[in-house]
Amino acid sequence: MGSINKLQYLLAGAAIAIACSQASAADLTIGFLSSQKPGAFSDVIASFEKANPGIKVQAQYIPFDQLNAQVQARLGSGDTSVDVYTVDEPRVPYYAHRGFLMDLSEHRGEIEAAANAAPIAGASYDGKIWAFPFWTTAQFLFYNKDLLDKAGLPEPSGDPAKRLTWEEVLPNAKKAQEAGAKWGFAFDQNDRYYEVQPLYESLGYGPGLKGDKLLEPALTSDGWVKTTDWYRNLYASGLAPRGVTYEQMPALFSSGQLAYMVGGVWHARSFRNAEGLNFGIAAMPYFKDGKPVTPTGSWTIGVNPKSTKKDAALAFAKYLTLNSEGALQASTVAPQPPANKSAFEAYLKRESEAGKTPGFGEIVRYDLANTAVNRPRTIGYVVFEENMNKTFSDIRNGAEAKPSLERAEGVLRAGFGRLN
Repeated sequence: MGSINKLQYLLAGAAIAIACSQASAADLTIGFLSSQKPGAFSDVIASFEKANPGIKVQAQYIPFDQLNAQVQARLGSGDTSVDVYTVDEPRVPYYAHRGFLMDLSEHRGEIEAAANAAPIAGASYDGKIWAFPFWTTAQFLFYNKDLLDKAGLPEPSGDPAKRLTWEEVLPNAKKAQEAGAKWGFAFDQNDRYYEVQPLYESLGYGPGLKGDKLLEPALTSDGWVKTTDWYRNLYASGLAPRGVTYEQMPALFSSGQLAYMVGGVWHARSFRNAEGLNFGIAAMPYFKDGKPVTPTGSWTIGVNPKSTKKDAALAFAKYLTLNSEGALQASTVAPQPPANKSAFEAYLKRESEAGKTPGFGEIVRYDLANTAVNRPRTIGYVVFEENMNKTFSDIRNGAEAKPSLERAEGVLRAGFGRLN
């Protein structure tokens, strides 16, 4: 999920103004809100408009960290300028609970015919489908071949069944650092629950929530505290960088400062184009006393139930998700695996044949089938994620693990209490 700076927003605003001025008075214009970079959907929007004369799409781009607040403020106040918007999978239950999503049950047949089962489950809540499955995700262990060679380290196997353990990766990362790498290892989404959750799940300590509705925090068990101390020590030891935002992490790897990085598969595209970067991919590591677990779950496409242009909104949402050509095109600039069955296969073929990343398709396919674990599905997820991301940020920047987790539990209990 890339960052968007002020200049990009100004340019995006100018582009929207130009697009609107070019729309005829007879055109129906729908609003599309997402957190991707400006221009990420320009091509697929142009294709949709060409295939659907009379419908224009006005794209609005909001940074990920501000998207939830925007959705709650605008849809909660009955704003109809947003007709279609991207919804992170674990937020579907909360948004459905709040009445922010159109019930898509009558489209179930079309959705099940076009999309893979796991993303459909991610778009569902309480027996109904509330969003169109759009993307899924997997992770790679990216490694810098030149830095490993300088340290006399072997390249990890590209076979997901032979993935490394954390007990193997971290000593090698230290050796790479001693041989000249500025940093040995880092998580791309360094304080995001999405990428940290597998550490706990790998060792059987659970997602940090319990109870029938997953509205009871469970962060202070010995296993959670011990694993959080392991995470904290990555940064306290100097192996991973403090004071760097997740938006800055890919640049550390592409500029040759980082030996190993766990990151989303979508980074492979930009790394291929990075001048002078000699890199490879392997499957995400796991603890030797645990089992391989990898994060998954990505974006869905929701329709505002208060939209005054529902037919046009549904047509655009279906074009992005159920139309295989539209789904593949929407996964080009933002190269995440489509949930659409046909587009998913075409995506893996395209990315596997792009060069420099042999094993791309095998790792993605293996991990989605064998190791992927979704984030908790509960109406409390928005509260949970926002507090966990802040807690992990505090810990990687020096806060002690146990008291931080105890504080987070208190905040979550109060937040969950307001949901019931």
